[in-house]
Amino acid sequence: MGVKFLALAFLGGVAVSGQSLPEGPGKELVEAICTVCHSTERITQQHMTKLEWQGKVLEMLQEDPDVTQKERDAIVDYLVRSFPKRINVNTAAAKELQEAMELPATDADAIVRYRDKKGSFKTIEELKKVPGLDPEKIEAYRAGLDFQ
Repeated sequence: MGVKFLALAFLGGVAVSGQSLPEGPGKELVEAICTVCHSTERITQQHMTKLEWQGKVLEMLQEDPDVTQKERDAIVDYLVRSFPKRINVNTAAAKELQEAMELPATDADAIVRYRDKKGSFKTIEELKKVPGLDPEKIEAYRAGLDFQ
């Protein structure tokens, strides 16, 4: 009997603790699989890049053949969207922006150049004005952006 079956049978898809996870695709998988061993509070306190979340999910589920690669990918995507690594766009180096936001080096460099020339960003809308950036890519990382 695999972890996934046990989670669904005993938890009914409900988180173990009182804190709920944010809505979004993959939430049910995280509740059914990850909360078997971890409280939702523990999950919500983690903020990582996609690469870091992939490593954590691989580490946690390496012994569970019942969780498919498609399910693992859905868990990672949910965790990245819901609990991204926080980054201050006004102080981060280009390399940090590139890694955290999964941007091409040219986009990260453009953010730093624009910031150096025009001053600190106050809102995501100001950040989206950087020439050449994909506003959708910036919007997708909204939850991980700090401007203070």
